[in-house]
Amino acid sequence: MKKKILFILIIAIVSFQLVVFSIQKHEVSGWLGNLRWATVPFHRGWLVVQNGLDQVVSNFTSKRILLEENKSLQKEVGRLQNELTILTEQIRELEMKFTAGAIEKQIPFDVVPSLVIGRDPYDWFGKLIIDKGTNDEIIPDLTVVTYQGLVGRVEQTYPNYSIVRLILSSEIATGAILQRTRDLGVVEGNGRGLCVMRYVYRASQVQVGDLAITSGLGTSTPRGIVIGKVLDIKESEGSLFKEVIVQPECDFSLLDQVFIIRPPGTGDSDDVQ
Repeated sequence: MKKKILFILIIAIVSFQLVVFSIQKHEVSGWLGNLRWATVPFHRGWLVVQNGLDQVVSNFTSKRILLEENKSLQKEVGRLQNELTILTEQIRELEMKFTAGAIEKQIPFDVVPSLVIGRDPYDWFGKLIIDKGTNDEIIPDLTVVTYQGLVGRVEQTYPNYSIVRLILSSEIATGAILQRTRDLGVVEGNGRGLCVMRYVYRASQVQVGDLAITSGLGTSTPRGIVIGKVLDIKESEGSLFKEVIVQPECDFSLLDQVFIIRPPGTGDSDDVQ
């Protein structure tokens, strides 16, 4: 009912304005002239209303155009962000290859760069998954490092990925030597983010801060890779050996790229001695 009344009122106002417009086109006198002067305030009021309506329509149109432009810009920003992500990954891949080349110059082994693509939620300090596998000539027992130092060893391989056992795990042991004192021992993980170097003689002059490196035990682990620094030294009464706590040099919480050390010719044989 209200819409019907509003519609009739608009029709009446428009009709009235048409009449006024027609009167204004001619010079008239008498009652028509008086009518003309009487309708001037209404005509001016209508012009004000009309200008207001025109402004509202103009603002609505501008807002719609702005919204469309905003959607278009959002799509463009999304596209550019995707391109930036791809370029960032390409840059990181080039950095990995550069670092791999630098490591390869220091040791007589092939170095294969790889990305960390997963962690075992039930064995966070024990395993990680990398994106290289048998299709890349990766085999079990190969040593895995970063530019910081030793990460672990390849445990299982599949066509497109491999599982790496970390040095933080108690299920892996690595031959080690203390660089300053030249004491030999074996480094194992304690399962809580640290390593323990065992079989260091009680008479050793090892100190906190000493550097532990790989001793080169085994054909797949070169000598001299940094394992970590001595954090604490424990001695048990009656024991012939000290228990040396080692803080790994590698930051496992931020690990996202690694390098697999592969002896020359490894990919040509299915067996590793």
